[in-house]
Amino acid sequence: MSYPPRRASRLLRCVCGIGLVLVCAGAAFGAEAKQDSSLDEVLVTARGIAAPASKTPGGTGVVTAEEIRETGPVSLADALARIPGVTKNGDSPWGADVSIRGLGRDSVVIMVDGVRMNMTTDINGRLGVVNQNDIERIEVLKGPISALYGSGSTGGVINIITKKGTFTARRELHGEADATYSTNPQGPDLYGNMSVSDERYWLIGSGGWREAASYYDGRGQKEHNSQFSDWQGKLAGAFKWTDEHTTQLQYQHMDGSQIGVLGGNSGGLPRNADLTLRENNRRLVQMVHSFAPKNSVLTESSLDLSWQLLERNPRMDNFTSGAMAWQQPTGTHETVAGRWKNVVDLGPHTIVAGAEVSNWDMRSRGHALTTGGVLKNLMAVPDASQLVSGAFAEDDWKLAPAWTLNLGGRVDAVHITNGGGTPISKSGGEKNDNNWGGHAGLTWDFSDPWSVSALAATSYRTPNILELYKSITLSGTGLTEVGDPNLKPEESRFFELSLKRAGESLRLTSSVYANLLHNYISRERTNATTYTMTNIGTAEIYGVEQSIEWDFAKGWLAYANAAYTQGRDETHGAWLPFIAPLSGLVGVKQTIGPWWWALESQAAAEQNNVTPTGTRGESWIVLNARTGYSVETGGLKHAFTLGVNNLANTSYSNYMATSRGLEYREPGINGYANYHVSF
Repeated sequence: MSYPPRRASRLLRCVCGIGLVLVCAGAAFGAEAKQDSSLDEVLVTARGIAAPASKTPGGTGVVTAEEIRETGPVSLADALARIPGVTKNGDSPWGADVSIRGLGRDSVVIMVDGVRMNMTTDINGRLGVVNQNDIERIEVLKGPISALYGSGSTGGVINIITKKGTFTARRELHGEADATYSTNPQGPDLYGNMSVSDERYWLIGSGGWREAASYYDGRGQKEHNSQFSDWQGKLAGAFKWTDEHTTQLQYQHMDGSQIGVLGGNSGGLPRNADLTLRENNRRLVQMVHSFAPKNSVLTESSLDLSWQLLERNPRMDNFTSGAMAWQQPTGTHETVAGRWKNVVDLGPHTIVAGAEVSNWDMRSRGHALTTGGVLKNLMAVPDASQLVSGAFAEDDWKLAPAWTLNLGGRVDAVHITNGGGTPISKSGGEKNDNNWGGHAGLTWDFSDPWSVSALAATSYRTPNILELYKSITLSGTGLTEVGDPNLKPEESRFFELSLKRAGESLRLTSSVYANLLHNYISRERTNATTYTMTNIGTAEIYGVEQSIEWDFAKGWLAYANAAYTQGRDETHGAWLPFIAPLSGLVGVKQTIGPWWWALESQAAAEQNNVTPTGTRGESWIVLNARTGYSVETGGLKHAFTLGVNNLANTSYSNYMATSRGLEYREPGINGYANYHVSF
């Protein structure tokens, strides 16, 4: 496929031109904007301190607990996909993941309460191990816009913030409960929490359970082996030793079982086989001690220590053909991490600086029974560990009342050891990677509440354990996919220009961006029977995003967003795989006293820009409707929600849901009812 050499530069000039037009349009509305008070989301993930989204260079997004409850998503990926530039992909409803602006999996850092989830596998599951009812909010950074996060943040960062207690002036007791029932996938979702607090301590306990049967697509056909079940428990608390010292502790526990992974004989599974995660569990222990001295330029110093264990134990069912069958293999991912963060206030400079270290151990055990009855150890990935040591610093520099410069930098040392020890996995010994990243962002508040920002950043991604050492047979194809221990880290050069308005009646964000990747990691066919992971050279990803919310009349809200991304493998003159097509959302919501209703549509265009061997994606559009009622009586707050997703029962497939070569149909019509009570 030919590709004009100057096309990339023309596209970059084009999107920058669009950005300049948006800035001029914003200036034209400046006089009206001055009459409008600010309504701005506050983020903590980007800078490590509370900062308004409009003052944060680069793309961001937020999903709230109320939005999750009202929209009835099957998975967190469905909720996150409402943010422009974030696209759902995955293996199943429970195991769905997301990509951000053309990059996913190990290019997107996913954290829970600031603790990174380390999981290297060809099967997703990072978002499924968190109970969505226990989430207070989710903050999304689109692209490498913060120096606080190291390898893997080339695509972005997702921080899932769970519900906590707060210190109160007097003794208080609070609680809430949720009961949800969905028709497709069919099943219940129950959750509750209770908290107690006063001026010196708070304590919260929560628990939840959900179960879903295999769903039906828009044609009425059952997607076999798409069921799941899980339960969650959490205990968290904090104690204020003095006005300056506070310690917070928490334990999170999630057990998933009988989680079906769609695939059949696709994506490397033996013919006629069902792959089920008989267990997919998570344990987290975290302690954060904060020191907030008075009358000091050091406003905060915190030490965050955590231990996290992720267990993935699959099972192969209904195996009827082939040379061998997996017999209940196991895999564990254990991470021990420490993070020290300091905030210094120097007047026009607000500096966030610190260091962190983490050690991730991956252990795999499993055997295959051959047709001759011989039991062999045939894990596709060897035991391995990854030790990361890093230091970071950011400075929010107030150059003038309307101008803020944000500078950030980070250095990391990564040490990977590979145990090897199985006949089919690659042994690579040890691998060291020393790298760095940084960014510079400038924000101009040219007319309150309008602002424009420009960002330039560099970041990197160390090859993951699978890419380095895997050896996986793609059953039914006669092909094998293998890693390369000599892979180089991916390097990113990122640029973004954005216009934001954080007004009370009108809120909008317009962004154009370019992500230029060097040593991009992908697979390449090296002979008639083998795909090998390789650094393909140079890749370029460009995109534009627009979102708007308009309170156009009392009680009325109109909202819409759209995103377009284009990605090219410049070395081979081909389109990049897994780039989302043009997509968007448009809706209207009316609130009448305690009542509200909303009607919206989500859609995606055809994806014709695919690799030479890739499958084109079809266009689709779905309608969603929901209504709710809230009332307070007897000291209790009650909220009722009824909704229908995919109201027209549209039959469609998501182009991004092509993990392991699989393409499946999304759920058809799904009705849900939620009852939420709190005090």
